[in-house]
Amino acid sequence: MKVRISKKVFNSAYLPLLDNNKRYEVIYGGAGSGKSHFVAQKKVYQHLKDKGRKTLVVRKVAKTIRNSTFALIKQVISNWKLDNLFQVPKGQSNFEIKGPNGNSFIFTGLDDVEKLKSIVGITDIWVEEASEILEEDFNQLDLRLRGKTPYPKQITLTFNPVSALSWLKPRFFDHPDPNALVIKTTYRDNRFIDSEYKEMIESLKDHDPVMHKIYAEGEWGELGGLILTNWEVKEISQDPNWYDNVSQGLDFGFNHPSAFIRVGIKDGELYVFDEVYERGLTNQELIQLVKPLVKPHERIIGDSAEPDRIKEFQQAGLWVEAAKKGPDSVRTGIDYLRHHKIYIHPSCINTIKEIQGWKYKQDKFGNTLDEPVAFKDDAMAALRYATEPLRQEDTILIGRA
Repeated sequence: MKVRISKKVFNSAYLPLLDNNKRYEVIYGGAGSGKSHFVAQKKVYQHLKDKGRKTLVVRKVAKTIRNSTFALIKQVISNWKLDNLFQVPKGQSNFEIKGPNGNSFIFTGLDDVEKLKSIVGITDIWVEEASEILEEDFNQLDLRLRGKTPYPKQITLTFNPVSALSWLKPRFFDHPDPNALVIKTTYRDNRFIDSEYKEMIESLKDHDPVMHKIYAEGEWGELGGLILTNWEVKEISQDPNWYDNVSQGLDFGFNHPSAFIRVGIKDGELYVFDEVYERGLTNQELIQLVKPLVKPHERIIGDSAEPDRIKEFQQAGLWVEAAKKGPDSVRTGIDYLRHHKIYIHPSCINTIKEIQGWKYKQDKFGNTLDEPVAFKDDAMAALRYATEPLRQEDTILIGRA
């Protein structure tokens, strides 16, 4: 069976990469550039063209896969009307897509090391959000890509260059690897980008030049004016019973992510031990992700700007209250967070990503303003909501009166 794929489905900036044979393929740049969507397209294209491909698709945390890389590859298969050639699982636990020519996609997180060790015969690897992983993780993946294949083996890395302190910069930029192809793209290279998202990215120029440099221009960021520095990533308990009290925060989204954060309190210190963070979820889909994590008597503080969505959560049997917003509520929430040590579980990758880039606005003269940049701050909003009962009562209530 012959399959014809029009070149028009690809952004032209990425077309040369379809035939790139370098061992390392580094695709980085700004937000909305379409880089992850292209890699999903390229991998499906390769599975149509070649025999015996076993592509390993990796993210730092396994639970982020279904609604990111798995969904992207599934979308490409559907858009290209290839459902009769690929077997896409419908369950919640099976993450293997089988294709023509004996090919398959295997999806896993680096938090499941034993599963990774059991996967053999890998021919190529895609690491999505490569800035989330450690260099040791990358080295282990590199070692597993071995053996003879009828085509060159390749590791593809996709990421935003948020921090110039990332291990990726010295590895592939400061000391260029002859075995690596490095390409930068921005939202300007994505002709499929929606106008609303494009306007949001461009507006960063008026709000903060550093954020604009990272997310609009795709340049390495050296973030100053960080809001929180009193935090660390640590293996902490994910058992709610270990904490003195527990509270939850919920920030609603669709085009930008919905964020649900669980915060434990122990001896006056804050522990972020679980999160849900997904873009494109309906309210019912979000409820289905949140409901198994909490008991009906556990309080959730939600964004008061979404009363209809809060009501749906209440109708689903969840105790959700609207956050008490006011002219000074953001500053008050930040002040509270800055006066308490914060520990974050390594699985909460989106909370980690946001907190390390959460910063105050700067004016055109470089002066720091007393107002956060309103971009990629969904988890931070949920964190503020979760700690609201603490700020008001110096304790977190977890049961109804």
